[in-house]
Amino acid sequence: MKNAIELAEAYYRAAGRTVLHMEEDGLRQDVYIRTRCLVLLARRVDSSAPVAQILNLHFRFPRRRCDAWHLHFLSGDASLLLQHERKILSLPWILTQHGKRGDGRLVKLSSSRFCRLLKACGNAVCH
Repeated sequence: MKNAIELAEAYYRAAGRTVLHMEEDGLRQDVYIRTRCLVLLARRVDSSAPVAQILNLHFRFPRRRCDAWHLHFLSGDASLLLQHERKILSLPWILTQHGKRGDGRLVKLSSSRFCRLLKACGNAVCH
């Protein structure tokens, strides 16, 4: 089974991008975790902004307007995010992209519900 970094790199290659692109995307995030067990790219956003702005890594929201974490990319053992529960709960919402790559739809969950879901599937194993 592939580790989180290998999964992330494979995803980027399948999208016609490179590992260098992943690194550049990571540097544009507020949170960039890259370990064998978890790869996460996330940034603070305004959940009421147009989807195109939320997905645009070059657009920076004024911090006072940010009420959500946009999870740009996640692979590996998601239960490891619970180690960062305080940071997750520092903003009321979590936004994730839904469905097929690039379809433009976002799912909005409360941060507390997101943490409850992570706890419910906490039996995941890191390889």
